[in-house]
Amino acid sequence: MLNSQYHHLQRYFGDLIQQKVLEAGTKLPSEREIGEQFKLTRITVRQALQNLEAEGLIYRQNRRGWFVTPPPVIYDPANYLSFNLYVTEQGFIPHTEKLLQQIEPANEELAQLMGIETNTPVLFLHRRRYIDQRPVLIEKIYINFKFLPGIEKEELSQSLGQLLKQKYQLEYRDMDLSFKSTSLPAHAANDLGISTGHAGLHIERINYTSDKKVLEVDYEFWRHDAMSIRIALRD
Repeated sequence: MLNSQYHHLQRYFGDLIQQKVLEAGTKLPSEREIGEQFKLTRITVRQALQNLEAEGLIYRQNRRGWFVTPPPVIYDPANYLSFNLYVTEQGFIPHTEKLLQQIEPANEELAQLMGIETNTPVLFLHRRRYIDQRPVLIEKIYINFKFLPGIEKEELSQSLGQLLKQKYQLEYRDMDLSFKSTSLPAHAANDLGISTGHAGLHIERINYTSDKKVLEVDYEFWRHDAMSIRIALRD
């Protein structure tokens, strides 16, 4: 009986979303209101909503409720466009919030990735990025600032790619990328305002200078429903 009840509720909202009766960004009624309308328990309502979330149709924001998921932004890792540019080109509005910036010593793992000595000072940048006012991405970036004198004095909520090009006459060229589907760790989930263990995508990116020196190491944590990877390969 419980199984059929939450499947019925899941189909009901799923159909409304697929038919665009409920449009992207629409806030759903509260769990209590849904339970009262359909005469269902809070547990049954929550199960149906969580299933819709797993399908990518809705998402939950802590202390705000459930919303219809907007279309994902398309990310092409073979393209060197910045977050701001590819989000804007797809008709969305990007925004970046700097959460923390500090100089700190590189630990052993980071030093090995960057090809530097352990405890070498690096610039750490912690940012939260938004698409249409929805937090979708957490970045933890480590920059070898000996290649970029004075960068710690810049406004680092802006596009780093644009800053490198305009101030330092540098462009991102070679990079190593790794992708891993995972549950979001507590620090990323908290920064995004969602529950720990929520499905996400972890990207590790290593950017190089033109002479093959590591310029920065980036760790990105995306909501699973916010981005779709598409790679175009041409001869």
